[in-house]
Amino acid sequence: MMLADGAIRSGKTIAMILSFLRWSQVSFQDKDFILAGVTTGALTRNVLSPLFQMLEALGLSYEHKRSTGMVIIGTNRYHLFGADKDNSQDKLQGMTAAGAYADEVALFPRSFVDQMIGRCSIAGSKIFLNCNPNGAFHYIKTDFIDRAEEIGLYRLHFTMADNLSLSPEIRESYARAFQGVFYRQYILGEWVSAEGAVYPMWDNELNTYEERNPRMYRGMRRYCAIDYGTTNPCVFLDVWDDGEVFYIAQEYYWDSAAARRQKTDAEYARDLADFLGGDREVQIIVDPSAASFKAELRNRGFRVQDAVNAVREGISTTATLIGNRQVKAERHKCPALLREMQSYCWDDRARQKGEERPLKERDHAMDALRYLCHTKTNRFRRKT
Repeated sequence: MMLADGAIRSGKTIAMILSFLRWSQVSFQDKDFILAGVTTGALTRNVLSPLFQMLEALGLSYEHKRSTGMVIIGTNRYHLFGADKDNSQDKLQGMTAAGAYADEVALFPRSFVDQMIGRCSIAGSKIFLNCNPNGAFHYIKTDFIDRAEEIGLYRLHFTMADNLSLSPEIRESYARAFQGVFYRQYILGEWVSAEGAVYPMWDNELNTYEERNPRMYRGMRRYCAIDYGTTNPCVFLDVWDDGEVFYIAQEYYWDSAAARRQKTDAEYARDLADFLGGDREVQIIVDPSAASFKAELRNRGFRVQDAVNAVREGISTTATLIGNRQVKAERHKCPALLREMQSYCWDDRARQKGEERPLKERDHAMDALRYLCHTKTNRFRRKT
């Protein structure tokens, strides 16, 4: 096995794809191989697109059979798999492969990796693994990297300096785009775990403001980020955006358990209309799983957008904006958000199992904030 890990944008993916391609074409004919990504969409974007460019540059013909999830290069067959579900390993059952390439393998279920290794049973087979670092207790770190000599793993550790196509200015801009544990993982390429507060960079002075005149929001875009709940609390965040800073002007917080009464979708929709002063031009950002509530809002003329609900990546984006003071909450009108910010912590028990996730307690305003930041931000909004 060969593992390439390290910083983002360090060139490890391109190096591994080309290495896997040349090795498989030289070593075997008329054999089956595994190409796996977190999802088939991610596999297409991260692996197949550069792979096809390489093949064209090398003058090698290929056939992409989308209906069967296969790429044929020469006489070899490369089968395409997504590894995003706990039962995804079932797709590999019964297969005999001469090799495998796994992109972003630290995001795979362990069961898929074990099954993939077991399928590569032809003499001379090799397994190529590629990923960014995760937590210190992640199985790739504890069971592969730490046992490299024992299991026959060759490790290549990459830094941004290994990517000669990146200018010093671009490397510096990426380094400024992450905070805390994500800087150590994504920029330094370290396998370290998140501990303590999720957003230790929050400052109650620098990340809050006082609204002295409602006209301060004139000319800004307006959003409303929602963490929908029936048995759990439901949160609305009223957000104004000047292109640089998200100003959270006010919040709505309904806790059905404390109130001893659940609200219907229609009641929440009426509350939202009142909360926004009847403004139907506000873009509403909602957890994509809240299907019935989204339908109710659309029926009432609201503009609804599905939130990008990627927890770890969303926390990274939110942390960067907080650290850059690009998120500010009105200090008198957002009590739940300010209260949750102080108690929002990483789950220590999950960390011991190699998982990086926050405690699912008093996190509803935090979820709404993450939906806002990760849905409405890309790297180029972050200060560089």
